[in-house]
Amino acid sequence: MSTERRSDMNTRTSNIASHTAAAGAAGLAAMAVPAVHAAGSDEIRVGLLGCGGRGSGAVRNCMDADPSVVVVALADLFPEKARRLRDALMKDPKYKDRVRVPDDAIFGGFDCHEKLVKTDTHLLLMATAPAFRPWQMMVAIQAGKHVFTEKPVATDVAGCRLFIEAARLAEQRKLAIVAGTQRRHEFSRVELMKRIHEGAIGELLGGQCYWYGGGIWYRGYEEGMSELEWQCHNWYHFTWLSGDQVVEQHIHNIDVMNWCFNGPPKLITAVGGRGVRDYSDQAKQVAAKLGKPDDWVKYNGNIWDHIVAEMEYPNGARCLSFCGHGPGTHRNGEKIVGSKGTSDCNGRIMDLEGKVVWQYQGQNVNGQVQEHVDLIRSIRSGQPLNEGVRIGESTLTAIGIRIAAYTGQSVSWEWLMKGSKNQLVPDPSQWKPGPGVFHPIATGADPLV
Repeated sequence: MSTERRSDMNTRTSNIASHTAAAGAAGLAAMAVPAVHAAGSDEIRVGLLGCGGRGSGAVRNCMDADPSVVVVALADLFPEKARRLRDALMKDPKYKDRVRVPDDAIFGGFDCHEKLVKTDTHLLLMATAPAFRPWQMMVAIQAGKHVFTEKPVATDVAGCRLFIEAARLAEQRKLAIVAGTQRRHEFSRVELMKRIHEGAIGELLGGQCYWYGGGIWYRGYEEGMSELEWQCHNWYHFTWLSGDQVVEQHIHNIDVMNWCFNGPPKLITAVGGRGVRDYSDQAKQVAAKLGKPDDWVKYNGNIWDHIVAEMEYPNGARCLSFCGHGPGTHRNGEKIVGSKGTSDCNGRIMDLEGKVVWQYQGQNVNGQVQEHVDLIRSIRSGQPLNEGVRIGESTLTAIGIRIAAYTGQSVSWEWLMKGSKNQLVPDPSQWKPGPGVFHPIATGADPLV
């Protein structure tokens, strides 16, 4: 995409954000937020946006979190996914009588989120491709819905800014936003972080975080799909849709680093590349089915397979970030180093010689369920959790790493917040069946936008 094209799209997105926020602030004050009373027997009506693997997991996590949750609406770009999920949930005896989704409460298409927010729901679960979440969040908050959103919450800088704007509007309207960074809700990590923030390992000097694993799925073409619909079906492989692996997956570990330091880094430097990520055979098959056999290269995707970064935090501490997909030794986790000790960020504190001096001994919970427990409890209490700005900042940190790697230039937090015009996602007027959106593979020396 040319710089001129990006600039034009950024202008349109800024206009959308301004108009949307103005409409929300001016028109929603008089709208009643759906009532959820303190009584545990009161139903919480839930709608799910995005019925793929993570969406089907999230809706189960939500029902497991509270027996009063009932599912009343489902939406997905591909409505047949929503129907399959509805039927599977209804057959599960665990959720007997708690899935009440008639055919007219199943929505499809690029505008399915606009239909979903009009349903009689208290809480929406968002698990679509990350590219669409900023706009979908704003629409949901405008409609007065509490939201659980999967991570990340955007794939470009403009999207992060719009999401954070929606989060601040939600705070004004006393609406909950909880994000799918489940580590923040695991008791062991919560207790550990309290001690780190109280100085148990001294001044934080540095750390490391990792998410390096095997390859990912590649989905072929299905009859009747437009090029853009196929691209969304195969969203992980395209930076504008997934954000690249550093944003889509490694954000979990980056968020833990930001948690340690109570905020994002001030400066990011990164390198990386695409050395082993190759789906040429599958891409050629897709190109042939779309009638473009000579244009197959673009269907191979454009995300990288490894990125290494240094994050410098405001106190001068520097943390290593390493992520990607490929062969070799796989690793997932974090470590924080202080002047008096270290921690695995998962329930243990060690002294400088590596001896364990504190270990969490309490109850362990499934963080993917507990985040819904905490969300629903906050709604019932009338004190809604709002993690929107925090997950927006962690998403922007990951995007900053990607930008630094793609361009070969260090980027500051101040520039990300105020200076960058990075925009990859088309504005909603272009979300419709038709041609795909294809950007070239980054060179490592791309222009800084």
